[in-house]
Amino acid sequence: MKNWRIWLGLLVSALFIWLALHQIKDWNAFFNSFRQIHYWVLVPTLAGYFVVLLCRAWRWQYILKSMSPVKYSSTLSGIFICYMANNILPLRAGELVRAVYLARKEKQRVSPVMATVVVERISDSLAVIFFLAVVMLFLDIPAEHQDLNQAIHKGGIGALVLALGLLFCLYIFYFWREPVLKMLGIMLKPMGEKIQERLLNELIKFSAGLSILGKPVRLFSVMMLSFLVWLVNLIPIWAVGAGFGVKLSFIDSLFLLILDAFAASIPAAPGFWGTFHLITQKAMAFLGVLNSEQALSFAIVLHSFYFFPTTIVGLVLLWREGYSIRGLKRETGRAEG
Repeated sequence: MKNWRIWLGLLVSALFIWLALHQIKDWNAFFNSFRQIHYWVLVPTLAGYFVVLLCRAWRWQYILKSMSPVKYSSTLSGIFICYMANNILPLRAGELVRAVYLARKEKQRVSPVMATVVVERISDSLAVIFFLAVVMLFLDIPAEHQDLNQAIHKGGIGALVLALGLLFCLYIFYFWREPVLKMLGIMLKPMGEKIQERLLNELIKFSAGLSILGKPVRLFSVMMLSFLVWLVNLIPIWAVGAGFGVKLSFIDSLFLLILDAFAASIPAAPGFWGTFHLITQKAMAFLGVLNSEQALSFAIVLHSFYFFPTTIVGLVLLWREGYSIRGLKRETGRAEG
């Protein structure tokens, strides 16, 4: 069942890479654009991205505190290992991997830890949708690109409905757990008593990780931290732009960030190869600040900062904790099962 999804992701990445390369008209200009970068940007770009990860670890620790206190070092390691796993394992396995890692590290159950990851991702979605609304208000979209404006508008509405719908379902489950479990028990009955009991027990454990939903002040704080995470995320984009001699405005950087988040949501090969590059290339060309050759160079440099540091640090942390990629996949498989 999983194999076709893996192959589909590889095909999607291959298609997007081909489309990005197809935009190149002058290969000399493409290669020369790498030589013209001001490499002083390496420092603020790398520093900015690590600050993003520090903020993400802080936010996750804050969400987990509603369930059980955990060490900041554990959530920080979990974030790095998550990004590493997303970069090298298929099917966005990183989210489950970090839940399994932290549960083992802090002697917690996997299901409630996974619930905190779901809450975190919903807060991310709502933050992105908020910033999308800001972009739509202030980005100057030329008349010939109004179709893009409509596509962004429809995509934003769809994402908002999905995020709020999922949040509503989690609220229903958390506050009316017994009636929901009773109804699910009836629905799961045809699957057999053993499977029914196991799934219901996992859902009960999962609900423990949703305790923050009953604490409005803490939930509001999580949203504020999510806004902070995404605002800090603008630093690497601005810094790489400066390296190419481009002064990106706040709205331009926000526009790129939102499209890159969309690119990461497209089913593709691990590490978002191809999808990230084509969409970033098109966005830079749309803004009119770089040509297609320079825009693809920009995408490659930015993606490299997202991909290689987290992969290297994640692998080192994994080795330090005595895990291997194979062992991690085995642990994750048991958690899924």
